[in-house]
Amino acid sequence: MKFDNVVTAVALYAVLQVLFAFPLTVLALQVFGVTMVGHYSAGLSAVFLSMLVVGYLFNAEIRQERRGAVLRIVLLSAFYELLVVVFQPTLADWVPFAISKPKEAFDGTVVTTVEWFLYNLSRRGNMFVNVAVILGVGVLGLYAGLKLGETRAS
Repeated sequence: MKFDNVVTAVALYAVLQVLFAFPLTVLALQVFGVTMVGHYSAGLSAVFLSMLVVGYLFNAEIRQERRGAVLRIVLLSAFYELLVVVFQPTLADWVPFAISKPKEAFDGTVVTTVEWFLYNLSRRGNMFVNVAVILGVGVLGLYAGLKLGETRAS
C-alpha cells in the first residue's frame, strides 16, 4: 500500500468520523443524557464505524500488505486524533477561566505551579489514553471492515 493511499484512507477516516460523530452524539445524548458516557460512547462508535468503512473500501490495498498497511493507517489516524486532542483546548479562551474559577471558589487564591504541573500531567495522561484507545478501536474497525470485504469478494 503506497503512502498516498494511506493518506487517502486516513483523510476518509477523518471525514467519516466527523459525519458519524454528530448524529451519534445527538442519539447518545438522547439515550444517556448529558453525561460523559454518552459523549465518549458516541466518539468511540464514530471511530469504529469510520475504520470499518475504511477497511471495507481499502480492502484490496490492505490485503496486499496486511499488517504493514493496517499499522500505517492506524498510526496515522492516531496521530490525527492526537492533533485533535492537543489543539482542541486552543479553540477556547480557557486560561482566564482556569485562573478565575479558583479565585471565585476560594477568596483571593491563585493557581500554584504544582497545580499547573498537575494540569499538564493530566492532559498528557489524557493524550496517552486517547491514543491507546484509538489504536485499539481502529484495529478492530479495520479488521471488521476487512472481514466484511472478504464476504463481499466471495
